[in-house]
Parts: sequence; C-alpha cells; structure tokens
Amino acid sequence: MNVAVGTASHETNTFTEERTTLKEFTTATDEALFDEFPGGRSLNGIVDVLEANDEYTVVPTIGASSIPSGVVEPAAFEWIRDGIVSRIEAVADDLDGVCLDLHGSMFVADEPDAEGALLAAVRDVVGDEVPIVGALDMHATLSEAAIENADALVGYRTAPHTDVYETGRRAAHVLKTALEDGVELEMERITLPILIAGEQSETEAQPMRDLMGLLDETERRDGLLSTSYFLGFPWADNPHAGVSAIAVGDADHVQAVRETSVELAEAFWDRHEEFGFSTEAHRLDKVLDIAASTSKTPVVVGDSGDIPGAGASQDVMNTLEEMVARDDLGRAVFAIVVDERSVARCFEAGGDQLVDLDIGRVVPDGRPYSATVSVQNVRTATDFRGDVRIAHGIVDGVHVLLADRKTNLHRSVSFLESFGLGPDDAETIVLKSGYLSPDWKNVAGYRMLALTNGDTNQRLDEMEYTAVPRPMFPLDDPDWEPNS
Repeated sequence: MNVAVGTASHETNTFTEERTTLKEFTTATDEALFDEFPGGRSLNGIVDVLEANDEYTVVPTIGASSIPSGVVEPAAFEWIRDGIVSRIEAVADDLDGVCLDLHGSMFVADEPDAEGALLAAVRDVVGDEVPIVGALDMHATLSEAAIENADALVGYRTAPHTDVYETGRRAAHVLKTALEDGVELEMERITLPILIAGEQSETEAQPMRDLMGLLDETERRDGLLSTSYFLGFPWADNPHAGVSAIAVGDADHVQAVRETSVELAEAFWDRHEEFGFSTEAHRLDKVLDIAASTSKTPVVVGDSGDIPGAGASQDVMNTLEEMVARDDLGRAVFAIVVDERSVARCFEAGGDQLVDLDIGRVVPDGRPYSATVSVQNVRTATDFRGDVRIAHGIVDGVHVLLADRKTNLHRSVSFLESFGLGPDDAETIVLKSGYLSPDWKNVAGYRMLALTNGDTNQRLDEMEYTAVPRPMFPLDDPDWEPNS
C-alpha cells in the first residue's frame, strides 16, 4: 500500500510585527525528507510505523518547519501547499492513504486557516475514498474545513511536548487500521469557547492530568481509535479560536464516537475555571523580590511575555532593565535576546572588550535598550535550523546571552553551562521562556513565571482581539452547552 507523508509546521503569533518568509523554514523535498529533515518529529513516528511493514511504500512529499513566529507570507504557504499537493497528485491513482505531520495553528497573511486550506487541497486530488490522517500539536486551532477534509486528527498528550514522535506513531496506527481492516473512519468534534495558554495547561498538573487520563480511558473503548484535546493558540487573533474535543472511531460505531466527543467536551468545560498557572506566577517586580530573598537556588524564571517558542520577537528588554537596577540577585543571567546588529558588533570586538550597544526594544514605546556591554566571548552554535551566532556579555553585573536570530538553545541546561552560566554557577537565571523545559525543571531550586509584557502576554484580557469569536472565556463568561 502506498502512503504519502509530509510536514507543514508553524505556530503563528499574530501579535508580533515579524513576518515569516520561506527562508525561515527548514525544508526538505522528496527523499531528502527522510535523510535531511530534523528528527524527533511526528513524521519520524509515522514513517517508522509504516516502514515496519513490507506491505507499505512511503511516498515522501515535502517538509517545512519553523520556530514559531509571525504571520506567514502567502508565497511561503503556497510553496508548502503546492509542494505537498503536486507530489500527491502525481501518484494519486496509486495512493492508498495520506498521513501528515502538521502543527494546526499556522496563520497566513491572506488565510487564517492554513491547515484547513491544505487539507482541502489534498482532498481535492485524492477524492473521498482515500483516508487522510494528521498528527497535530496539542495547541492546534481547528476549523470546520480541517474537520471536513481529514478523516482523523491525532494530538499530542503532553505539554511541554515530549510525545511528538509517539503522536506520529499513533496517527499511523489509526491509518493502518483503516487500510488493513477496512474501517471507515468517523471523526466528531465539539468546540468550546475557551482561550487558554500553555502555561496554564501543563499536563503534569491538574486539571490537565485528569483530562489526559480520560483520553487514555476513552480511546480504549469499543469502536474508538483516538481521542484528543486541541487547546488552540491564544496569541493568534483567529476566527477559529477555541478548544476542540475530538473522538475518532469506526463509522459502524458512530453513536459511541459522538457520545465520546460530547463526554470529553463536557469534562473539559466542567473544569475550565480550574485552569491556572501550574508554575508560581507574579509580575516581574515580585518575582525578582522573591528571587532575592530565597535560599532555594538557582531561581529559574520564565520571561513569559516574550516566548520565542510561542512566536514572540525575543527582543524585549524590560526584564533586563529591571534586573540591572538591583544588586540583590546574586550572580544573575538573562538569556537569550535576539539582536543581529549587536551580535555583529560583539563579534567584531571579540572578548574582553567594552562595546556600546542599542539592544532590542523596551515596550511599549519601542525604544532600544542602550548599554555598555563587557563582551566575554563569542561563538557559533547550532540548533535545528543551522548556525546561530551567540555573544556572552555583562551588562551592569548581569550576564546576558545575545543571538543573531531566534533560537531556543537556552532551553538546554548544558548550553548555558558551556558559558559557565549553569545552575551551579548562578543564583538567578531568567530565560526567554514560558513553561520551563523538563531540563530546567529538573535543576531549578525555585521556579517562577514572570508575567511580563510582549507578544505572548499571559494576561489574555489585555490582548487586543478583534477576530476571536465572542463570548470567549476568560474574556467573557459564556453560557456553553455541547450543541451551542
């Protein structure tokens, strides 16, 4: 059996002024999708399951993945969509199934429903009889077009996301069941009027821990193949915003599938007012006061208004401005800020030099942060997108890491340790991050979120939404029922 695979992954923040062009994507086409595309994705799980059976031939299309950022330019989306669809169309007569690795919250300048448009285009070329299955991020924002044109959508069950590969395997098994057992797939979705940030829905904490357990239990029921919650993405002003409860099963058990989707939705709604920060969260001044007074070190803080992993610009300097105004934080670290020009100046100067820089921006006025930086060292590091230039400097006693482009390298403890800025070297470590990576959670003596301003402001009632449907919790107090 022939199954087409591909990846289209971008989590779009519509509140940042950045725009995402094709050059910001890591891409691969045809056979290079297997050899050159970054590993650990749902795509890898999909391919491993299918290739374990000699009866399957995996047909590669293209892969395109980028760190979350601003609205995607139409030309970039067209390249991704046309690359996947044209390759599927070329083999459509011999194709038995399609299994795609998608994010679910891509927003294009002229198309707020990128995945829905992509799935509709794939459906147009394969027809109604070929099953289309997708493996999606838990923070997917699902439209009616996505539901109508896919046979099954399978989501992550962890946040932070540690089951990306496993989700691909689960999606591939759903497709295999359809192909090998002749099962007609039935997917039912209930939408809830809720905006929720990842920092308030970590799966290790309640109520998400119980809700993930409910997914495990319902998926084992007779006639069910997959159940998922898709939480949406709150930093996109999207007309399809909301939480989706999805059940996938055998069409011969359609009533059970429908009842399960309603059960999942009601269970989520019953606890929607319980969602809150699972990490202690305060405004920045209080966070720094606590950091200065506690003996539980290192204190590791997420600068949650400027999260690169949620599409923020990663250049907001308000936090550093407050850190350098204090002298009670011990050895303090601030990482990583993006400013290409400042990094270039540091590389020109080299280590052990003083450089006057205008770094990033201070919100809300947008002025640059001016400082004299004592450059300690410079180096070129590597992340999944390739090389990134890093400068280590000291600003009024605070150690600062600068990068020439967006990166999440600071989510790794060993990366900061390589600069002598790890958990054994500093008392206060502030990271451009929302919920901390498992790596940092394991070493933090005390962890907090700083509720700061920026493109990923956690105080959602302060965001200027115009397209999000209303009423919507927590912006409003909606009166919701499953069929409303």
